Amino acid sequence: MSFPQFTSAENLTFSANLQEDVDRFSELTTAFLGFRKDIGSLLKQLLQDAPEMPMALCVKGYIAKMIVSASHSARAIGISQKLEAVITIHGVNDRERLHAKALDEWCKGELVRATECWEKILVDYPLDSLALRLAHYLHFYSGNAGNMRDSVARVLSSWSESQPNYGFVVGMYAFGLEESGEYDTAEIYGRKAVERNPADTWSVHAVAHVMEMTGRRAEGISWVNSLSDNWLSVNNFRYHLYWHLALFYLENGDTETVLQLYDTQVGSDITADFNLDMCNAASLLWRLEMYGVNVGERWQGLIETAENHITDHELVFVSLHYYLALLAANENRSSDRLYNSLKSWAAGTDTQSYVCMEVGMGLAKGIQLARSKKFAAAIEAINKCKKDMALIGGSHAQRNLFELVLADSGKKLGY
Repeated sequence: MSFPQFTSAENLTFSANLQEDVDRFSELTTAFLGFRKDIGSLLKQLLQDAPEMPMALCVKGYIAKMIVSASHSARAIGISQKLEAVITIHGVNDRERLHAKALDEWCKGELVRATECWEKILVDYPLDSLALRLAHYLHFYSGNAGNMRDSVARVLSSWSESQPNYGFVVGMYAFGLEESGEYDTAEIYGRKAVERNPADTWSVHAVAHVMEMTGRRAEGISWVNSLSDNWLSVNNFRYHLYWHLALFYLENGDTETVLQLYDTQVGSDITADFNLDMCNAASLLWRLEMYGVNVGERWQGLIETAENHITDHELVFVSLHYYLALLAANENRSSDRLYNSLKSWAAGTDTQSYVCMEVGMGLAKGIQLARSKKFAAAIEAINKCKKDMALIGGSHAQRNLFELVLADSGKKLGY
């Protein structure tokens, strides 16, 4: 029997049993866009009451993939299979079918094909903010700033300020503009989104990026500090904003404050296993050491989490940060295992296997050589893949770590 069709506040049609379930899904989407702590509880409750709602199942699979771990990816495959069974029995509308296909392609490691599904949705349904956010996410981890910007630009005229999620869309546009080097325009849109909702951390983060890229350290410190009281409802993504704050202080030479921020914010919840926390922590500690700062035993706090992800083949960007931590902690057997895992990954055929082969292996070799004080060889290894470095994804500010390893290696050689 087919599901009844109900319309959401965004004028999107959903297959569901009750209008109430669609309304709750809209709230879930808003929580997702806002990185809210209650995303998991909202989804769990919705699926308890509507266990076969296709889009609720799809979001469960999407979130499992965004955790970026082998175990959760295995769960995502199971969710995708259950979703397909539900679709076979009950049917869904065309938009939902494309969402299901996106999850299936993502589970297969075909990130480009998954993104194409969301972009197809947005042609006909520009108010599908879930598709927009997910396309934004994978454009980001493909290192394609232009696509990140243009994906939002194509739908922006369909949105109005009266729509609840409008600010999140404007903030996504701001970040795409910033990563494309359009700093002035990015700041205008980012500030507009934050004025609408100071708890919108993605938009706060877009403006912080502008200030980082334009060297406005004092403004950056003031910007992040002035808004931090609004983030009590935000999940661990808020620690990334403290990472940005730490970078501003680090570039000002205030390493004592950076260490305090590491201990109280950036590295304070590593055991939660939120992959971005590890990226923040490892890259900040590595930067501190290049500044000549003794970070004490802080690397030891990253070992267990990094070791739990040695064989993950999800995002090269994330795995490189696990590798940074294991190298710096002198966990030689574990770092060797991760390096060998990267080699096997690079021999695969999916999207990230190609990235690992073209860039990941070179960066891994380069940072390993730099850690071993073989600076000339480190420079050679990183330079070989430098022109394609954007393929690993992440932001310019995040990838700058590898540029700093190059610069530091040159400095050690007296260049």
